[in-house]
Amino acid sequence: MSITSVDDAVKVAADSSQASQVREEAISYLADHPTEQAIGTLIDLMETDDAGVRWKAADALASLGKTALVPVLRALVDKSDSRWLLEGAYHVFHDNRSSEVARMTDGVCAAMKGQGAALATVTAAGELLVKLAGEAS
Repeated sequence: MSITSVDDAVKVAADSSQASQVREEAISYLADHPTEQAIGTLIDLMETDDAGVRWKAADALASLGKTALVPVLRALVDKSDSRWLLEGAYHVFHDNRSSEVARMTDGVCAAMKGQGAALATVTAAGELLVKLAGEAS
């Protein structure tokens, strides 16, 4: 299948009737074209039933470095009760291409482990979002 746009890649990646390999190729396209829509789709895919697609989406986000940081943090604040999102976000932060992002998210990664992870993650992600917003202004 030939993907020629982010819209095409979003449709293919989100289509659970497609073979995992085809969906993963679409994810690679999204990682190579990191628009807001592409990043949002990659985040959504971290909650799909297909474990390979979830991993590929998290890996793609990790490859984006700081570009994906704020959107993933926002997703954690909004959906911290999603076990798959927590696992994917941990991979995004822990194995991030940017050592700066990996350092900045140490506290968030620590919050994702153990009892009360959902609440602790919301708190840690929210605090980092506030810190990043303060640095940007």
